[in-house]
Amino acid sequence: MEQALRVTLVANAGLLLEYDGTTLLLDAIYGREGHPFSNLTDAVWESLLDGGHPFERIDYLLFTHAHPDHFSPEMTLEFLRRRRVKGVFLPDTHSVRESGLVSFLWQSGTPAVPLSDATDHASYRIEPHIEVRSFRTKHLDAAFEHVRHFCYLLTFGEKRVLITADADYVHEDFACLGDTHLRSVFVNPLFFSALRTGRFFRGTLDAETVCVYHIPFRDDDVNGMRGRLAHAYERWGKGRPPAFLLSEPFERLTL
Repeated sequence: MEQALRVTLVANAGLLLEYDGTTLLLDAIYGREGHPFSNLTDAVWESLLDGGHPFERIDYLLFTHAHPDHFSPEMTLEFLRRRRVKGVFLPDTHSVRESGLVSFLWQSGTPAVPLSDATDHASYRIEPHIEVRSFRTKHLDAAFEHVRHFCYLLTFGEKRVLITADADYVHEDFACLGDTHLRSVFVNPLFFSALRTGRFFRGTLDAETVCVYHIPFRDDDVNGMRGRLAHAYERWGKGRPPAFLLSEPFERLTL
């Protein structure tokens, strides 16, 4: 019987992925400063540190890039002083190294993959039926063109999931995936709008479903993103892969 892949939204772009007894936490340990997006509440952060529900088990930490709405090296260091994990994937940047996180990982013997050009497109079989492949893309907006941004192609058994985070869909066509069939692709609202209109994004993604995340919660939506997303979602149209929105705290879907 095919194992279920359960995906839970933590907040913003933070995801909890559970498959066959293994749990991956992606872009879910981040701070409150330097960004306009929804934050972790104090209660959620305490649950992460103490192993409260649904964070009883966290095996791997993955981060796409070192922007403060996706990754806080300092908070990750605090987390790892409290809880051990099997491995960490993180961007290899000066700010991350200066935080002391990398040296802690080395001293504690925690397996870690610092993502850089040297690891581009490398694949790691972290569990018998789970594989992680990262590849570098540009970050959306020319102001962030020097940011080390990585997408993840995650394989769970026969299911492949693409996490695009803040990838620059205008200049990236994901041709590196070849004819890879995806169970789902996770995109932010801007990428979703580009997929709907057919403008800006010139590539193709062979995906059974599209999951939209990185959406501000209702009380945090100061720029009206949820309304614009609802407009795009209503016009997604027939003949396209089913689209799902992860927009509420701890909203869950099964792939």
